[in-house]
Amino acid sequence: MADNSAVLVDDSPKDAIRSYGAWIIAAWIGLLLFAAYFQTLRHVYGSWFNDALNMEHGIFVPFAAAYMVWMKKDELKQAKISPSWLGVLAVVVATLVFFLSTLAQWIWVSHVSFLGGLVGSIWAVCGFRMVLRLVYPLATLVLMVPPPSFIINRVTLDLQLLASRLGEVSLETLGFSVLREGNILEMVGEKLAVAEACSGIRSLMALIFLAVVYSYFFVPQKRLRAILFASVIPIAILCNAGRIVATGVVGQFNRELAHGMLHATFGYFGLALGALMLFGLHRLLLKIPFLERGRYA
Repeated sequence: MADNSAVLVDDSPKDAIRSYGAWIIAAWIGLLLFAAYFQTLRHVYGSWFNDALNMEHGIFVPFAAAYMVWMKKDELKQAKISPSWLGVLAVVVATLVFFLSTLAQWIWVSHVSFLGGLVGSIWAVCGFRMVLRLVYPLATLVLMVPPPSFIINRVTLDLQLLASRLGEVSLETLGFSVLREGNILEMVGEKLAVAEACSGIRSLMALIFLAVVYSYFFVPQKRLRAILFASVIPIAILCNAGRIVATGVVGQFNRELAHGMLHATFGYFGLALGALMLFGLHRLLLKIPFLERGRYA
């Protein structure tokens, strides 16, 4: 027994030094990665304040991902450090992708290559198991990068037309006379244009981020997470349609009020309503026996 105790006492400091050294190396690699991608990260940061990109939630993404990692600090401290040359290869591939995408002006690919370099760095210093432990926070970081413009443009157009149709049907159901031409709703003495800013894409992006963060902390069941993620799109569409209806109804009584501060307020109210609907759906799903049993699976 005495010999075994001696072995444990001798090995523990070595493991601690090795682990501490690995984190020091990881910190240096992180600084080098930040320096190499400084201009790219600066561009991503600027996109968060560009109204045309609908990325207002982006500034919260790094903090949310960092907090996710912080919540796993005890688990990460106990994880075995296993450096791998495959991680170095991943960093090299990410670097090549960055240079090629920059030359080809594939902005989204060049931005995402930073995340590839980050994953490769963690893999190289700490091992692939560490990457698996951090897969959710790392995947969350994708939400801080503006999606490709061709995807946003297509989704925005579809949301515009869908919101216009839903607004037309809802207003007619309420007894108002509406004539729709594309994304234009003509009412008595009022014309509503469902512009790109009113398509609901901004609420959709924010609700996706909210669903990801909420699911990480409060929804351990994978089945419930999948349902909540899928519900974000219809929730965002319904909330935006409600915003259009509210604007149309108010416009019948006070045209200037419908296009002023109240119009913007309807947007924030719709986002808050979408969040409440998401939380309420989660509570409702927990009452379903099949899903409730999966809670402890």
